[in-house]
Amino acid sequence: MIEAAILPNGIEHVKPERTGAIGKTAQDAMGMEDFLRLLTTQIANQDPMEPMKDTEFIAQMASISSVEQMQQFATSFKDFTASHREIAAQTYLGKQVTAQDGEGSPVTGIAQAVEKGPDGELLVTVNGTTVPASSITKIELISKD
Repeated sequence: MIEAAILPNGIEHVKPERTGAIGKTAQDAMGMEDFLRLLTTQIANQDPMEPMKDTEFIAQMASISSVEQMQQFATSFKDFTASHREIAAQTYLGKQVTAQDGEGSPVTGIAQAVEKGPDGELLVTVNGTTVPASSITKIELISKD
């Protein structure tokens, strides 16, 4: 979280203990609460002779609203793709698959089971060997000979 204040003389002050690289996690992202705190500080410290224009204020509010909606969309899309992967992995059942085991050796056979591992990774059982679904390189229909 970045804490900053725009001082009456127009100089922006950022607390040094809070600076650093911007992370990629939701905890590191500037949220609505942080934005409102920053905006309140900016309004409280603005020059009374040159207050913020209403169009600037509206533009800032629209920007944070857009960012918040994009974050919600990204979360929803992430959930959707995870669900899609689970459904796709179920289609492997009963099909001839080729994958790599943990040692990099090829494993070929009929997909017998699909499960979610303790870390959330999808696992497929092929000929009694459990492999990550992401390691499957080939899927074939079983011939009826």
